[in-house]
Amino acid sequence: MPDWTRWWLLGAITGIGLLLVMVSYWLAFPLVVAALVVLALRSPDRAAFAGGALVPTGLWFLYELREAVERCAAIDRSPNGSCSIYGVEDQAIAMALYVAVGLGLTTFAAFRRRPPSPGEGDRSAAVPRRR
Repeated sequence: MPDWTRWWLLGAITGIGLLLVMVSYWLAFPLVVAALVVLALRSPDRAAFAGGALVPTGLWFLYELREAVERCAAIDRSPNGSCSIYGVEDQAIAMALYVAVGLGLTTFAAFRRRPPSPGEGDRSAAVPRRR
């Protein structure tokens, strides 16, 4: 498994875990954002880690927006109910851009050229030459 994949998975697990903490304890939002930023900046493969954190959380945000619209429509169809949501298109565009940035970072991490480590590729570079 390539290193960027490990970092992407770690970012996804961290992003989902911090999202669950934030949903349960909304006062933790600033701490969660700060922790995610620090982890993204300190990881060796920043693009993969950040992409892993953005993609699943962005998809969760889009899913929750869809569920909210469906719940509102169900309330609106009830005999005495009335419900309306404003700005759904704007929120959907913002969340889709959030996911698109995550996919872009993931793509960048997957196709970025990395210098070969001493154990890979041309082994002659790792072994000193005799004169």
